[in-house]
Amino acid sequence: MNGQIIPLFEHEHILRIQMLTRLRDYAYSYSELEYEDYSNGIISGCKIATTEDRLILNQGLIHYGGHIYLITEPMFVEYHPTNTWCILKICFLDANESNGYLCRAIEIHLSEDMNLESNEMELCRFKLQPGAHLRTKYVDFFDRNTEFDTLINIHAPFCAIEKSSISPEITRAFVREARLYEVEDLDIPFFMQVLNTKGAVSREVIELYLSLRLRKDFSNCSNLDIFNAFCEILRSLKSGNKLDFSQKKTKKQQIIVC
Repeated sequence: MNGQIIPLFEHEHILRIQMLTRLRDYAYSYSELEYEDYSNGIISGCKIATTEDRLILNQGLIHYGGHIYLITEPMFVEYHPTNTWCILKICFLDANESNGYLCRAIEIHLSEDMNLESNEMELCRFKLQPGAHLRTKYVDFFDRNTEFDTLINIHAPFCAIEKSSISPEITRAFVREARLYEVEDLDIPFFMQVLNTKGAVSREVIELYLSLRLRKDFSNCSNLDIFNAFCEILRSLKSGNKLDFSQKKTKKQQIIVC
């Protein structure tokens, strides 16, 4: 039956298979239908933390192959300085049935092979020098793409309409740094949308903004192209005037004596 059917669990009522089926359909089918037209990528969470020798993938949601993957407990992988590029990948394993469950498991692993298999997705990358610490905090927006000893999540795909997008953390960091300067009229509606969007901003919106702002073609660009374009805009803004929010504007008053 189409519409809304809510199982009523009441005292001394018989628990029917159909009631449990309705719960299953609502819990899983609804979320998958909600993201039916969305790309593969991180929906929310999945932030990467570090210790001296481990990468930690924290709780989050990922959309892949039409299914929602829920990470409820942190996942760990060891790392060490190699002075070469390393990439943290999440691998989506084939579904299998076990003890009455349909299981779609995931694994994470660190590799020096920068290529991705069809069932893999990048979470971050870095190049760590011997004796250095892997940084997850950035001095400014440009620092997010520092080659050595810095965790870089620019290339990680985030779930968005039709095509994957860049991390909302990156777009918000761009806006928060750019709004300190005298911006152009074209910047304002884009900034408002970035700050008002819960997840990743649509890739089409970002490409349109960059194309109009920089007068270049950004169709089918990579996440790195988007980041570099944000850097170009920031450099342009920084070369202009910085806003001084500490000075209060006062109204001029005139006294007319008759």
